[in-house]
This record gives sequence, C-alpha cells and structure tokens, in this order.
Amino acid sequence: MFLQWKPILNFDFTTSTLFLTYSHLWSFTYFFLILYIGLIFVSKTYLIANIKDFTQYSQNSNINNFSYLVGFDLLPLLFSPIFIYMLLNFTWTGPIIFTWFGHLVLSSLQYKILYWLLGWFVLVWCVQISSFYFTTTELYDYLITTYFFVLWLLLLFYSTNLFSFIFFIEILSILILLLLITSTFSTSYFYNITSYSVHTYFQQSHPFSFLQTLLFFFWISLIGSLNLFIFLIFFYFKLATFDWFLTELVFQYLVVVGSLKDFFYLSVSWFIFFFCVFLKCGLAPFYFWKPTFFKGISFHALYVYIFFFYFFLIIYFIYILVILLNEIFYFNIFINFIVTLFGLIMLTFLLFESYYIKVFFALSSILNTLLIFLAISGFNSFDFIFFL
Repeated sequence: MFLQWKPILNFDFTTSTLFLTYSHLWSFTYFFLILYIGLIFVSKTYLIANIKDFTQYSQNSNINNFSYLVGFDLLPLLFSPIFIYMLLNFTWTGPIIFTWFGHLVLSSLQYKILYWLLGWFVLVWCVQISSFYFTTTELYDYLITTYFFVLWLLLLFYSTNLFSFIFFIEILSILILLLLITSTFSTSYFYNITSYSVHTYFQQSHPFSFLQTLLFFFWISLIGSLNLFIFLIFFYFKLATFDWFLTELVFQYLVVVGSLKDFFYLSVSWFIFFFCVFLKCGLAPFYFWKPTFFKGISFHALYVYIFFFYFFLIIYFIYILVILLNEIFYFNIFINFIVTLFGLIMLTFLLFESYYIKVFFALSSILNTLLIFLAISGFNSFDFIFFL
C-alpha cells in the first residue's frame, strides 16, 4: 500500500506553531526506519556469532565433532534487511525532498539508485557466502562491514553539497580500512594459511604485504583528508557556499562578468579540487598509490572494493561531473583532457608490474576509469539523463 503524503500540515497552538513537512515524515518513516533495521540486523548477527557453540563433543568417544554453518544457512538473516529496504522504498511516494538542513535530497534518482545498489549488493553477497564457512566471529565482522557500505554509499548519493560529500567520503575511507582488517580471517578455509603453497598464496597475502598495505592506505588517506579539508576552507572563503547548485550559479556569474584573472583562478581551483578528491578516492589519473595498495589486500576484500565500492563511486562521480557540475566540468575540458592524458602516460610505466595478479586488477580498474572519463568528456547532461 503506497503512502500518499498530504501537503504541509499546520497545527496552531497557543504559544507556538508546529509544521509537519515532507522532510519530517521522510525522516521518521523512512530514514530512521532504515537505521533501525540495520541495528536489528547487526544485533542478530552478533547474537548468532556469540551464542552458537561450534565445537560439540561426542558422548561415546573423546573425538571432537566439528560443526559449522555455511553461507546458505544464513540466507534468511542476511537478505531479510535487503528485501525490507526494497519494500520500504517501494511504499514511498512523494515529491523531491530536501532534509537534514539541506544536506540530503530524495528524488527520482535516489529512488532508483537504492534498487540498483541493493540488487548489486545481493549479487556480491551471493558470490561470497558460497565459499564461507562460519566458524568464528571473524566472518560475521566482515559481513557486517560490507553491509554498512550499502548504507553509506546510499547516503553519498543523497548528499547535496561539498561538505556532506567529503564527510561521507571520509566515512567510506574508514570502512575500507575496517574492511581490510576484517578480511584477514582464516577460519573459512580448511587449510593452513601460513603454508604458502600455490593455491594458498593465491588466496591470501604475506603478512608483510598486508601490513604495508594498511600503513600505506592510512597515510594516503590522511594526506588526502588534510588536502580536502584545507581545500574546503578556501572554497567556502571564496564562494560562501557548499551547495552544488549554487556553486554552478556562482561559476556562471564569474564567467560572464569576470576577468582573465578570474578565469585563471577558476581553472586552478578546479584542478585543486580534481587533485584532492581523486587522490583521496584513488581515481584516475591520481592513482599512483593503487598498485601498492592492492598488493596486500585479500581477494575477498578486493572483490568488494572493485566490484561494489569502486563501481558505485565511479557512477557517483559521473553524476557529479556531468549533472551537478556540468558547466564547470565542460568549461575546464582542456584541463580534464591533459590530466587524463597524463594518467594514460603513467599507466604505460605501471604496466611493467602487471605480472602480479592483484596489480593487474588495479591497472585494469585504472584503465577502465580513464576510458570512462574520456567518454564523458564528449557527453552532456541530457545524454546522461537519458540513461537514468
């Protein structure tokens, strides 16, 4: 049954007036309900992980009988919140909503992206849990971490300004670090991971490579965060707004009435924004840290990173550049082309390290990203809206 919301309701009291808006209704019947469902899912998952005794002792012998849960035993638990989110989204109908002091928006794009995000996530979980044996709490930590990628990526698509965008990017960076830490489980395999045979080494990484990846990602993330926040201060000092739409209007005004000095300042500001955001997210062409980062990641975390997180991150950046910052992006098309060409030249030198399979995955994702940015340089907003 669809929820049809009425226009703004005005309740007059003796001393105050209470406004019940679409934003309030959406927050209490949609947003907080999503958080509540997530809390119930996490609580039940940890409850199962802690109360089940996986080691049973036979009464007739002294030999331990080892029992475990496979991924398909937990299908009702794992996929229940996903289908509830789809049902919740299906029952909502209403106008475009700006909520949480204008930091979040719900429109037809966000309405559709939730189905796409959840459908893609179901595919990711179906592939992964088919090879898991749930014997300790380590795997439950990993699944909960991957689950939260859905919520924060969804909020990333809901963001309306640069400030909330950077905030959600920082949260996702923390989740990536947590994904790396929780993906070091060894109890899902019935062999010893310290024995680096051909099969085992293909699945796991050396401890030194893993530690190097963690430290390398931490420092790159820290440098990227500092660059972003410094850029955020100067950005607000010059434009006095973080909103994507208002930024586009201010840019159009400066192009019409500005001088050559203003044009140079706008181009330099765009390049700094390009550099800070793309370095933080590891997008082409500022991807020089990606091959080293990929070497120490386990294949389970690498699968989630490339097939889920990186995929939707690219979609979001296409949405930002082609739709929300359309005038700015195509005004600086020459800078975009030079930077992309520089990325292609750097890629040719990194190909010499592609003998390592994880580095090959990194270079493959980098090459695909470069081709995408070359393609959208010839698009416009109407072309992208047609695909949506």
